[in-house]
Amino acid sequence: MDLLARREHSSQEMITKLKRRFRKRLEGDDLYHDVVDELVADGLLSDERYAASMARQLVNRGCGPKKLSFELRQKGCDPGSAVDSAFPDGIDWHALAEDVYERKFGGKPLPSDWDSKQKERAKRGRFMASRGFSPSHFMHLLEATSGEMEEQDL
Repeated sequence: MDLLARREHSSQEMITKLKRRFRKRLEGDDLYHDVVDELVADGLLSDERYAASMARQLVNRGCGPKKLSFELRQKGCDPGSAVDSAFPDGIDWHALAEDVYERKFGGKPLPSDWDSKQKERAKRGRFMASRGFSPSHFMHLLEATSGEMEEQDL
């Protein structure tokens, strides 16, 4: 109960924590699974509730769909149902990518020389990819930035 009082947990995560905490006192995995099953039956532990909470946290932190799916799978949850329950209207990944890009790079223009510009574009692309966005979500941002620079040079 102490673990559940702090935040939501998935069933898999709860079993792992119980094993870590009580590994010297208890033997056999059946007891851990029985305890988790009882918590689920009482409504104190819910994978769906945990997944929805985790999805909201990750999206609010600026994580893209790939990172969201990876993190939820790591915790033993279904990414599709988590996003659907946390965001019934869906998520506009392009708008989220634009927001993350703007927060990170703001109005910083790309360098004027070609080599530096390509290095900076690659750096920005790697950052967006590390956040879990597909190139289709952010490539227009890199193109728009370089296009704006070309217009300013004219």
